[in-house]
Amino acid sequence: MSPLFGRRGAGAKPDPADAARQAEREQESIARLEAGGIPLNAAERLAALASGEAAGAYTSDLSVGEFSLLHRLGIVPVTVVMGSSIFHVGWQNVFYNSPTEIHSISDAYNESRRRALARMLEETATAGADAVVGVRLEQGAHDWAPGTVEFVAVGTAVRLPAALRGEGGPVLTDLDGQQFWQLCDAGIRPVGLVAATSVHYAPASMQTMQAQRGMFGTAWRNQELTDYTAGLYAARHRAMHDLTAQARQHGADGVVGVSFSQHVRAVRVQRSMGMESEDMIVTLHVIGTAIREDPALAGAASAARPATVVDLSAPPAAGPTRSPARLQ
Repeated sequence: MSPLFGRRGAGAKPDPADAARQAEREQESIARLEAGGIPLNAAERLAALASGEAAGAYTSDLSVGEFSLLHRLGIVPVTVVMGSSIFHVGWQNVFYNSPTEIHSISDAYNESRRRALARMLEETATAGADAVVGVRLEQGAHDWAPGTVEFVAVGTAVRLPAALRGEGGPVLTDLDGQQFWQLCDAGIRPVGLVAATSVHYAPASMQTMQAQRGMFGTAWRNQELTDYTAGLYAARHRAMHDLTAQARQHGADGVVGVSFSQHVRAVRVQRSMGMESEDMIVTLHVIGTAIREDPALAGAASAARPATVVDLSAPPAAGPTRSPARLQ
């Protein structure tokens, strides 16, 4: 047969030893993931980065202003780190007759996020970094994997000056570089990222069903749908309870930068006697950075306080006089 139409790779036989080693590495990576860790290739790459064996430029998703400020403070970017987890949601009821938390969904969200952040923390420690700033936590789902939830965490791992390092190992925070320095300058130490999710089911009562009907109900007048309102409050209460519990585990005094993300969807349910109700499922995510007072940090940050910069290249803007802004 002509070489043009010959079999691709003819004459090049795969090395059985290489194939065996590759299969062994893949099995080890799966075992690491099942244990909540990171794959072998990622661990080796980050370890080489920490030891200085890996040559090349560092990576960062910091803005120019953040990079400049952190550089003045002696905070050195190491690399972009991430963590992810896709989690299957277990069995759940089709509908409920009383307000309740859907624990199977809440637990899936919370465990998926916990594993994603734990893998980010492992990447940070393996790279020899002390903290991650600007953590972005994205939640999603996939058409090719119905009934699943996913969390992906991305941020920049940095090395801190000795005076700014904590005793408990690397710290994750969703604060950007400027906010991180502002807290340190005020004598406040970020101690970790805290987050929680709560999914609640709010069935429609007879009063709510009457309010949603047409001329034969009470839809003609304005009224609060208290069943739905109560469901929103229940989801928020549970999420905030879990958030503050995590903050206490970190030994924090409080949580800053708290943000909420809420999703509501309707569930049409066929009930007894031919009655149909429009129930509600509310999913509420909350996240923030746990902090603790540490007056010693103020002196360390102030020693590297950036100078005030005034832009003299442009004429002053019309309007009220403003004092020069510190470099951000």
